[in-house]
Amino acid sequence: MMRHPVPPKRLVGSAASWSPGLVLSVLLMVLSGCRGLPWDRTAGEVREVPPKVTVLPAGLGDIDDGTSVQATSLQMALPSGESDWLSQTQVVAIINGEPVFASEILHRQAAALAAARQQLTPPQYRALQGDLIRKQLKGYIDRRMMSQAMRNGLEQDRQEFLDTQLDKVFNQQELPQLLKGRQVQSVVALKRKLVEEGTTLEVLKEDFQQQQLAMEYLRQSARPREDFSPSEMMAWYRSHLTDFQTTPRVRWRQILVSNANYLDRDSALRVIEVAKSKLAGGEAFAAVARELSDGPVAAEGGLWDWTDRESFKDERIADALFRLPVGTSSRIFEGKGFFQLVVAVEREDGGAAKFETVQTQIEKRLAEENRVQEMERVVGELQLTAQITTVFDQPGKPFFSTGRVVPGSSEPASREAKGLDLPPSASGSDSPVRRQENK
Repeated sequence: MMRHPVPPKRLVGSAASWSPGLVLSVLLMVLSGCRGLPWDRTAGEVREVPPKVTVLPAGLGDIDDGTSVQATSLQMALPSGESDWLSQTQVVAIINGEPVFASEILHRQAAALAAARQQLTPPQYRALQGDLIRKQLKGYIDRRMMSQAMRNGLEQDRQEFLDTQLDKVFNQQELPQLLKGRQVQSVVALKRKLVEEGTTLEVLKEDFQQQQLAMEYLRQSARPREDFSPSEMMAWYRSHLTDFQTTPRVRWRQILVSNANYLDRDSALRVIEVAKSKLAGGEAFAAVARELSDGPVAAEGGLWDWTDRESFKDERIADALFRLPVGTSSRIFEGKGFFQLVVAVEREDGGAAKFETVQTQIEKRLAEENRVQEMERVVGELQLTAQITTVFDQPGKPFFSTGRVVPGSSEPASREAKGLDLPPSASGSDSPVRRQENK
């Protein structure tokens, strides 16, 4: 493989509190001399393939420092005729001189696509492939940029050492999971299984290693906050009051006497009246329920767990439970074929939770939001200096907006760091930004 340096914007990163892998972190510190990695250039890979009909547009390999990336004969166009996204070596994007192939995006859905191919017409199948690529490409581009940046500044021997160590991490951490997940005992059997699914072990290994590098880049470059002032938390609380609204609910006990368990209605009425007398005499509601109730929770002392007010079909019961003081037994209520007594054990009247009771939760929410913002900032800075072209670009309307002029575009994309569009992959979340967010 050929590697070509592409200089991105220099980033000064500090270690954050996340830890995607101690082994990888220590390794990268050693490789960089424990001084932090210099983000001077991007090491890309261009893969040689047999010539295709369409050649990459001129100028795609031009880099700011005067160097150029060889435009190998790779197809950079939408599939045509009877072909689909996987029938040829289909390039869907160029990221700082590195081609991204359709197979790199679609390999996660290989099994599902194989099944879909049996049920869809060729045009439908091709449209499905294209839709999957569109949904995942932006997240994949973000990940590739961070993986590139993580390798920046490393000499060839250190690059090779890094690859060797990443292989070890893959074999120790990921390979056992692949074997277990596919219920095979050997690597040979696993490779056969993966071929049946439309992918290979090498593809999965490259995907895993790229993900690890991107995660480590985020860890080193993002600077999330963990502490927030009371005024910040109060301001956030006031602007999110609807998030802390609670509905009225109650924990309660019930003594239920069913007519069907006695000779007639009057006999059941006499039993519930005995229960009422016992309560008036000071006996515990739970004890009387265990003795006289034949309701579904009689053995638990008639205790029902938290119940929202709107869940009660009988408004008389709801009124008693939410109006009478907690611990005060209700009057006898007659229903269709039964009598009952109820009492509130614990009650919440609803409305916004008090700030003091949710302060810890607010601090966590603020930290989560700040962590996501930091990750978006890190990726956004890479986007501003990246040279990215995709097969979905249109004149003046690039599929992936960066801070550079996209070849063939009439104007530069906005330099504003927009929110990331990181769609989930079939196995979870393809972007390291989303993976960090989920932690």
